[in-house]
Amino acid sequence: MPTLKHETHENWYRDVPKMKCLILGSFPPNKIRWDYPFYYPNSTNRFWKILAKIAKKTLVHNKGEKAVEERYGIMRFLNVGVQNIGLEIERKDNSADDSKIRIEKFQDILSIIKKHRELEKILLPGYSAPSSTAKAFLKYLDSENIPYEIKEIKANAEFSINVFDRKIKCVILNSTSRAAAGITEDELLKQFKRHT
Repeated sequence: MPTLKHETHENWYRDVPKMKCLILGSFPPNKIRWDYPFYYPNSTNRFWKILAKIAKKTLVHNKGEKAVEERYGIMRFLNVGVQNIGLEIERKDNSADDSKIRIEKFQDILSIIKKHRELEKILLPGYSAPSSTAKAFLKYLDSENIPYEIKEIKANAEFSINVFDRKIKCVILNSTSRAAAGITEDELLKQFKRHT
């Protein structure tokens, strides 16, 4: 029998002064897989490698606080915010797979949108599992009674939301996890570069 474990997200949020784009994730992997205490904390995930290439920066640190500061520097350079959708989850065993987590409580994504009038776009990497970033974000919108129209949940699908008298574009991308079957780093780089 799998063990269900309740987890609460640590407070990693770091604001970016001019946030043109917000990239969301679902929830971090189990702590045993972290290389540093920040978003996408496993250095085998391609997320920070992709953003570093877009920023034309080289990642030097893969452990501890220096890795966090280096990644936060990339966020500021690109005017990109990062946050996870899940605040509290139930996880089966110690799996890092989004299909093994259930989001019980959401982060306050609307407060980020409200604060940043310059925000134009929200990127949603990952869409296949029930608690994937894209599907979790749609559940969050439903919970906040924010209407949206989307024909199909797939890579490169786009939809808009109207909040705080603004229209914000939302784009679904492929997951940056190495477990994402058949998606090369070059493909991911093209997707992210088009929208950041």
